[in-house]
Amino acid sequence: MATRSEQLQSSEDVFKYPLRNMSQGAGNLSPRDANNNEEAEREQRYRDRASKYSAVCWHLSLVMLVTTIVIALMWTVYLSFDYYNCTPEQRFANMRRDFAVKERRRRLGGKLKLSPLEELANDRLLAIKKIDEDMHYIWNEYQLRSHYLKTYKINETDLYGVLRNMPKGGLLHVHDLGMYRTDLLINHTYQPDLWACIAVNGVFEDFRFSLRRPMIEPQAQGDYKCQWTLMDDIRAQEKSLIEHKLRKSLTIDGHIFKNSTHLANHLRRAHRLIQGLVSYRPFFPSFLMAMLEDFYSDGVNYVELRSSLPILYDLEDTNYTIWDTAYAFLVTTNIFRSSHEDFIGLKLIYAPERDNNDDKLRSYISNARFLKAQFTNFVVGFDLVNFGDECQLMPLGNAVQLLHASKELDFYFHAGESRCRGNTPNANLIDALLLGSKRIGNPINLPQHPEVIRATKILKIAAEVCPLSNYYLQSVNDFGQHPAASLIAAGHPIVVGSDYPSFWNAAPLTDDFYVTFVGIANGQANLRLLKQLAINSFQFSAMTEDEKHKALFQWQCNWNNWVETFMGQS
Repeated sequence: MATRSEQLQSSEDVFKYPLRNMSQGAGNLSPRDANNNEEAEREQRYRDRASKYSAVCWHLSLVMLVTTIVIALMWTVYLSFDYYNCTPEQRFANMRRDFAVKERRRRLGGKLKLSPLEELANDRLLAIKKIDEDMHYIWNEYQLRSHYLKTYKINETDLYGVLRNMPKGGLLHVHDLGMYRTDLLINHTYQPDLWACIAVNGVFEDFRFSLRRPMIEPQAQGDYKCQWTLMDDIRAQEKSLIEHKLRKSLTIDGHIFKNSTHLANHLRRAHRLIQGLVSYRPFFPSFLMAMLEDFYSDGVNYVELRSSLPILYDLEDTNYTIWDTAYAFLVTTNIFRSSHEDFIGLKLIYAPERDNNDDKLRSYISNARFLKAQFTNFVVGFDLVNFGDECQLMPLGNAVQLLHASKELDFYFHAGESRCRGNTPNANLIDALLLGSKRIGNPINLPQHPEVIRATKILKIAAEVCPLSNYYLQSVNDFGQHPAASLIAAGHPIVVGSDYPSFWNAAPLTDDFYVTFVGIANGQANLRLLKQLAINSFQFSAMTEDEKHKALFQWQCNWNNWVETFMGQS
């Protein structure tokens, strides 16, 4: 029999070994216990590996942190050495140079890389610009920088000729009734069966082709009265004054209007007169074809045209539908493209006149939905035209219908384009942004809204700048102080438009490019700016992504050919 000491020794030997050994000594475990042990072992091995991985990552992070600190310290020492190892004059010159480089890169087009040939073209372009400025004293001290519109013809300068031949890409802000040449319109007043509605003071208020006296009452908002008279009879009475009166009614002479209401009434009258002439159905296609020819000859190969889509009519006073008008645009554009292979195309933005009538707005939105459904990818957006009388209208955000329609329609609103007193222009900028406007038309008050500027830049919402329109509609007196100057300096996305070019006898786009280049950007102006403006006209267009890629490729080919031709000239 074992002694007491031998029993104690035996129990100690048992507990010296792991439980697994004890179990083995005692016999086999059940399958369930064996599985539990295997899972515990796997979990332990996983924890060991995770611990090792964490340790490695921690050490690597520490090494990277120390390395970054060392590099930063070395760079700081280097910069400090460079900073202090020079005279104050040299230090100031270096800092000045660095600031100039940063600002130049931040400007619109500042980051574009030019080819060696484009760099040479840029030098030549700036030399031509300098000669023009010196010859015409454009930058005379204490003189408004818009004066050169009156003192000489910009279309006779060498720089204008260069810009006219340059492929300018797309034109994204222009109205159809502002594109028909004044001389062409006046020539059509010699056509037979034309009736004119003449006001008491002898002013032309409306036109209509008809076999009999039109039975149409004046459509304005009670602001005029007139009598229908055959145009042939009017010419028989006062032939010498007719053309002068017509030209005065169909054009705009800047800075002659007493207030925004006076200006708006003149614009409405011009719209009525032009619409009465061009919406005569037999003549409509020829007007459209002439307009497309003007675009193309001015270096524009893509257009997004704002139009109220006037109702066509005939001699029998038959009125057609808005579908017929849109279809006429589509057919004429396709015919034009068939003979001009590098003309990318035209799209419509439905843009009726805006007022405070909710029923009209509801009708406009219904038309826009119908047009979008019938002409997908041709009628691409919706806008409301205010004729420069923004402060007489309610803010965009007050129209609940627009909020509900924003999910179905793409908006391209005019906003913040008036200098009138009141908060409406400022509210419209915010409302246009919140309603999802894809671009903002004529936003001359935009620089006063830093939050809107920040948001539009992040969201890539371009500002549509129309310099000559801003001048003639009395929003800007000095191009050097145009709000777009700060937008260009900050690299904000902008596109250049022309609004109503025929109203001031301008080309579809070249004149506005000239004023932007010479009058607004001036010191910031170079070939990079012009190239970026052309690229922007595609990037911020309503085209699909695939259409944009194709359009940019085609434009780049035209651009390269223009640069080669420009540098090949003697």
